[in-house]
Amino acid sequence: MLALATLALFLAVGLLVGGYAVARIDGIGHRRTLVVVAVLLAAGGVTAQAMPVSVTPSSESTPAAAPTPEAAAVADATGGTEVVERSEAASDASTPSDPVGNATVVAVSAPDRLTYRTESGARHTVGLAGVDAPGLDGGDPETFDGVLTSDRGRRCLADHGRRALVDLRTDLLDEQVTVRTVGTAKGTRVATVAVDGRLVNRRLVERGDARATDRRYADAERAARSAHRGVWSCGVVEPDRPLRESNTSTLRIAAVHPNPPDDATPGIGGEYLVVENTGERAVDLSDWHVVVDSTHYYFFDDRRLQPGAELVVHVGAGRDTQGHVYWAAGRPVLDDGSGTIRLVDGDTDRAVRLSY
Repeated sequence: MLALATLALFLAVGLLVGGYAVARIDGIGHRRTLVVVAVLLAAGGVTAQAMPVSVTPSSESTPAAAPTPEAAAVADATGGTEVVERSEAASDASTPSDPVGNATVVAVSAPDRLTYRTESGARHTVGLAGVDAPGLDGGDPETFDGVLTSDRGRRCLADHGRRALVDLRTDLLDEQVTVRTVGTAKGTRVATVAVDGRLVNRRLVERGDARATDRRYADAERAARSAHRGVWSCGVVEPDRPLRESNTSTLRIAAVHPNPPDDATPGIGGEYLVVENTGERAVDLSDWHVVVDSTHYYFFDDRRLQPGAELVVHVGAGRDTQGHVYWAAGRPVLDDGSGTIRLVDGDTDRAVRLSY
């Protein structure tokens, strides 16, 4: 279009010059006519050159629409195949980041991972968002703040991981759920899963089957910790039976909590052990003391423990009450991974021992 306008301009200029020459030859009468024609042609060429050019795009040159954020996330997680399948499946128009209702759980491969089938027959595997359950091998105990960091802690986590897997399979296999994909973690899509409007993610944390990695479930984790449910019982050592070096004593060390959470208060929420009187008579604790790893000592002084009663010995500082006494050690005493605790009668050398 620009080339034609330029050509018209050159023709107008040429006609102007030619018209002037002819007018000089043919007489003054024709000069005015030729000049007017040439000026009109020149004005037409300039106008055509100055006009904007609009180009109507053809269907072949139209750029493809940019993918939505949801489609981009799915393509990143599945190598691009998911978007193609979704565009071709007319019966399932929802994207994975939208709630998928009437999905059926067809497999549970881990305490926090499942596979579901949509109404169109497509299968998807997702992790449960906002939670972290121990693996069947126990995983790393240090990721569960407050759990024993030794092999004993790992074995305890593995045991609860297996129980959580069985419970999740029992609860969800062949059940209809609503799934909402919320992102990816370690290359796997993670989602919230609901049954009858209740989130499975939160239920895992409430039962102590998993720790919370999302602050929305922090309250559920605090409740499970306080009750020592599930994995949080792995921070408390309980002997299988009363372990005593002398059968004449009815005292036993009933529980040990050596590795409190980092945010626990030094007194009530910190390290502690529990002494229990399993006999039918009260025991005078005046001569008894606690020895931890042969280096730390605590003396009960004037205390009596009634039949069937328990006394919690807190390593931190606090005010003694009927069922609680405070060591006020000033620093941690119980090793996070392993140790030996003895409850010793200084008068007769009777002793109760617990190793963990």
